[in-house]
Amino acid sequence: MNKDWQKLQSGTIDCLRPIFALMVVGLHVRQYYTDGTETFFDGLYEASTISIFRVLFSVAVPAFFLISGYLFFKKLEDWNTNVWLSKVKKRGVTLLIPYLLWNLIAICGFFITRTAGCLIKGNESVNIISVLNERGWFRLFWDRCLYGGVRPDQINLFGVSVGQGTPMDEPAWFLRDLMVVVLMSPIIFFMIKKAGKLFLVLVGLLYCVDLWIPYAGFSSKAFFMFSVGAWFCINRLNMLEFFCKNSKMQLFLSILLLIIASVSFNGNEWIYCISSKLFVLSAIPMFFNIGAWLVEKQNLNGYSVFTAMSKSSFFVYMIHTILVVDAVNWLLTWLLRPNNDAVNFILMVSGTILVYIICHCIYLIMNIFMPKVLAVLTGGRVVVDKKTSEK
Repeated sequence: MNKDWQKLQSGTIDCLRPIFALMVVGLHVRQYYTDGTETFFDGLYEASTISIFRVLFSVAVPAFFLISGYLFFKKLEDWNTNVWLSKVKKRGVTLLIPYLLWNLIAICGFFITRTAGCLIKGNESVNIISVLNERGWFRLFWDRCLYGGVRPDQINLFGVSVGQGTPMDEPAWFLRDLMVVVLMSPIIFFMIKKAGKLFLVLVGLLYCVDLWIPYAGFSSKAFFMFSVGAWFCINRLNMLEFFCKNSKMQLFLSILLLIIASVSFNGNEWIYCISSKLFVLSAIPMFFNIGAWLVEKQNLNGYSVFTAMSKSSFFVYMIHTILVVDAVNWLLTWLLRPNNDAVNFILMVSGTILVYIICHCIYLIMNIFMPKVLAVLTGGRVVVDKKTSEK
């Protein structure tokens, strides 16, 4: 029997959304237990942390960009200015409004934690207005720098500065960079039409060495992965059907590149930078194949769980760094002192899962008691009658 690739692809994307959201949570939980100076050969804990929480989990955000590029160009395989304008206006609801609201919530959360620190720990009091004046009222919504010090410029392999700043709600940098590439989508469309694969190869090389416009909001990761998704859609190719080819080779390359990137972390900068990017490119098809396998096994309970959880993935992604990660890590380290590597790893894994569960529960509660507020915060991804709209 022939597969309905379009339906299977849609189900696979729904299946992968919560998995990728969980990975993003893990990336931020890890920051509480490692300082970024570890190497693969320091021990089993360091090797596991690097392989899983740094290299493997780095697949999530590029995959989100790829999916976004594919979905944006649906019904726009042939250029139509009116359709494009309609899509851009819709992104004002699905991207811009949630972006502004979540950053405003993050600003409030920051002052709540600072005030709590004054009351509980006796820290120095915070003058809200002076902090906003110092950091810049509008900068917080684009590139906050780091509180407590100036963020040093990140540089790529050629010593060129790379704009990597985040807004106040740290994960919202994905929405910020996505809005930028959406505005650049006419360029992407015409380059794909004129240059095709050559355009992707050129942008892919720039992505691998992280050579791009050196300002926050412009990232090679966003532009390249969005363009790859756009290439599939514009050429009327089903991503899943394409990815299902040579799945064994994809698995082999993913494992090989995962090992190379993990071993070279904090070792050889060139090897790590390029191998980690190539790992992402090989691992995304692998994850699509895994997701498709889960969807096809409809008799498994896991499928229905993933489908239900996909509805909250955007909410989990946006909220988890606002108080939740801090609170969970404080509680876990208070209950179980991180005095050895084994405990640290357990705390990272359990913290990632617990943060996700708490955020998902907040979503469920809001969906019952505050559905209209939830609909606004999720950009219409959840509507009042509890049906999900097109993402």
